[in-house]
Amino acid sequence: MLKIFLPVLFPSWRFFSSIGPSPRIHIAFSNNENDEPTHWREFRPLPRKISFREGIFHLFHNPRWNETLYINSCAERLFEVYSELREQEIMYRILEAIKSEEIIPNTDSTYVKFRISAVIREAQIITQPVTFVSKAIGFGAAG
Repeated sequence: MLKIFLPVLFPSWRFFSSIGPSPRIHIAFSNNENDEPTHWREFRPLPRKISFREGIFHLFHNPRWNETLYINSCAERLFEVYSELREQEIMYRILEAIKSEEIIPNTDSTYVKFRISAVIREAQIITQPVTFVSKAIGFGAAG
C-alpha cells in the first residue's frame, strides 16, 4: 500500500530530459500602429518576495498565477511554430490587464504590442534572444 501512495506524495521529476528556454513576455505602447517601440516592460514579472502567509494562501488559491502559466504555455508553443490563436490569446490577456488597470499604458499611447524572448542558459552565459514580435493592436476599444 505504501508503494502506491509514495509516488503521489513524492512525485518523480525524471520525465524532464532537459531544461529548455524560458519565455519572457514584454509589452510596449506606441501612438501609431507602425511605430517601433523603444521601451519594453515585462508583462507580469515574478514578485521579488512574498510573505509566508501569502505563500500558504497561494498553494490553495492563485488564479492569476494559473493564468500566467497558461500565457507562458502559449508563449512556449510560439517558440515551436506560429499559431494565430496563441498570439490572440496572449494579446487578449494583455488587453484585459489594460482594461482592469493592472497595466497602465502611457497617456498618449493607443497601440500595444508584445514580444517574446527566450531566456537560455548555456554554462554560465545567459542570453535572451527575441523569438516573436506581435502585431500592434489598438486598445482604445478595450477601455
